[in-house]
Amino acid sequence: MFQITAEEFDCYLDIKDDIDDNLFSAERIQYFDNDGFELSYLEQEYYIKNNIKLSNILNHSGDQKIWIKSDSNLFKIDHSMLLQRWEFVNHSRSQIKAHSKTFPQLNKYLMLKSKWGLDFALEYFNEDIALEVMHIETDSYNYYEILGLKQFYEEKILSTDWNCFVNYLLKNKHCWEGLQGLEQNDWKASQWGIKKAEKIIKAFKQ
Repeated sequence: MFQITAEEFDCYLDIKDDIDDNLFSAERIQYFDNDGFELSYLEQEYYIKNNIKLSNILNHSGDQKIWIKSDSNLFKIDHSMLLQRWEFVNHSRSQIKAHSKTFPQLNKYLMLKSKWGLDFALEYFNEDIALEVMHIETDSYNYYEILGLKQFYEEKILSTDWNCFVNYLLKNKHCWEGLQGLEQNDWKASQWGIKKAEKIIKAFKQ
């Protein structure tokens, strides 16, 4: 039912090369994502210059690789991604530091830390039901830790009887239908053996 793609994480997330100085503007610098993997227009320029592939998923561009696919008519994967946020080193870092005198908000760019993430959102549909089954997100600053988490979730996702799990969710709907947002996600994750549905860490260290 599910297939793991051949996509893998990169070990080193270092942006080294600088870009055209004319690309620095308030419009390109704004909308820095403090927590996730969405990229400002300036970050996108650096990714392009450094040959980092960008893809558009969930209506934003970033280093996002398709992780798991489904061929089921009932179980649909809304999104499933390997995520990466790169930090600035060498020439790119020096350039951003120089422009930070004009744009102080660039100091957050200088505090970016390499970050990897997993995001998996599974849904179930039939003639009568539209059900969010599972939504997990987890981040790490450590490459080897994220590899271990990737293997853990792949084995768990592939070994789960999802039909049985959907039946369990529907039978116990009274336990979670009154919960909102992350509380509902956490309840479903706890029934799947996971303490928290999301472990999100900051994109930059203060």
